[in-house]
Amino acid sequence: MSIRRKVVLSAVAVAMPLALIAVGSGVASASSKFSGNAPGTVSCSGVSGSVSFKPPLTLTGGGTTVKAKGVISGCHASNPSVSITDGKFKAAITSSGAGCAGLAGGTTSETFTIKWKGDFSGSKAKFTSSTVVVKGSTIVTNGAGDEGFELPNPSNEPNGATATGSFATVSSSESFAYTNETAGQFSSACGTGIKKVTIASGQLNNL
Repeated sequence: MSIRRKVVLSAVAVAMPLALIAVGSGVASASSKFSGNAPGTVSCSGVSGSVSFKPPLTLTGGGTTVKAKGVISGCHASNPSVSITDGKFKAAITSSGAGCAGLAGGTTSETFTIKWKGDFSGSKAKFTSSTVVVKGSTIVTNGAGDEGFELPNPSNEPNGATATGSFATVSSSESFAYTNETAGQFSSACGTGIKKVTIASGQLNNL
């Protein structure tokens, strides 16, 4: 065997284990990414989005199909390994179709799907979405006079919300979502028909 061929074979023999080590290291790194249900509970200080009504919500009718969507921010998880940067939610709401008057009396069932983004133990994670079933809501007013929704409806407590997936829990804590309209503005809009309201603020408590 020539000296040149021996040198080439020796180089290959050295390179192959190094390549295997590099590949193995990459696999280990990829497999360390967390994927699954986020443990513990979560509370968030910001809620924004919209609620739409079909047909338009009037004083005594409409709003048989109600949908909500938006963003949750300012979140803090009870488990120190979990860091949530934001969440996006969608909801299907069961309404009596009795208009603004019926809405004031409270809805009976609301199902939210929340997609979470964040880290687990300092690395980006793929958290399972939360499916949250809330025992209705009712109309409330914040300190600025803006109308909003309290979830779950206090009349359906205790244990008014259940979650599966991430942050799976049974909760009796109240959460809130407020519009940017006062009771007078909301009532006036009901007279002409409300297609959509903006959720300007709110908070999610102990999901």
